[in-house]
Amino acid sequence: MLKVSPEYMVTEQDALAYVNGCLVAAICLVGGYTAAVMQIIPVWGLCIIVVLTFPRWTINLHELMHVYAADQINPFICAMGISPTPLSLLTLSYRELRSLHLSHHRAPATPDDPDAFHIRGPSWQVFCMAFVVPEWQTIRWFKTHGFSWKLGCDLIVKATVLVGLAWMGGSVFWAFWLSLRLVYGVADFTFFRIVHCQDGEYGTFSLDIPSWLQQVIRLVLGELVLSATIHHDIHHRNPWIAAHHLPAARRELC
Repeated sequence: MLKVSPEYMVTEQDALAYVNGCLVAAICLVGGYTAAVMQIIPVWGLCIIVVLTFPRWTINLHELMHVYAADQINPFICAMGISPTPLSLLTLSYRELRSLHLSHHRAPATPDDPDAFHIRGPSWQVFCMAFVVPEWQTIRWFKTHGFSWKLGCDLIVKATVLVGLAWMGGSVFWAFWLSLRLVYGVADFTFFRIVHCQDGEYGTFSLDIPSWLQQVIRLVLGELVLSATIHHDIHHRNPWIAAHHLPAARRELC
């Protein structure tokens, strides 16, 4: 375990910020969808909202997994899991996702990693898998752990929400859903394949990108997304470092 200054470790205040970040992202996504359905904003405007907002939900959820168990967080976040608006009829909830993610940290990018199916292998194959991770994770979970009443209830809730959104939005729904799936797939490929496989080697790596691109990512997606991605090696060496402190933790090591 990497030892750094205690001030860099995640706090209750950080955890509360992650919860609030998820809720704000959810409100923006649902609000944007409603506005597009009511023709207050154009469909392309909704797609922009998805690009700007969805990664903020996922990164805050990721950070929460290292702080809170399922029974410690907002029931809405717990039930929805990887997206505040369901990506599919088959998606895991926070409880299962957290279990898989902590297992990923115990054996990252190895054959024993539960995320190996969207890390290891030919790039084209992993890229394709990135777009069906929610469904594949759920199927693998059922095969390994079986079916639970809690997950079943969450799936019913998410199916109801998904059908309701589709009924409400018509053609707008498909633009919304496809935008979510596209953003999710690209983000998954980046956050799993690119930071866990470099130069043909599997492991956990930093991501060296030009400063101008860092500024663009920071502006569009926020500091948490940028820091957790480019300093992913530091995150794996000590998952309890708050994401916004990862750059400082790296500087301390240097």
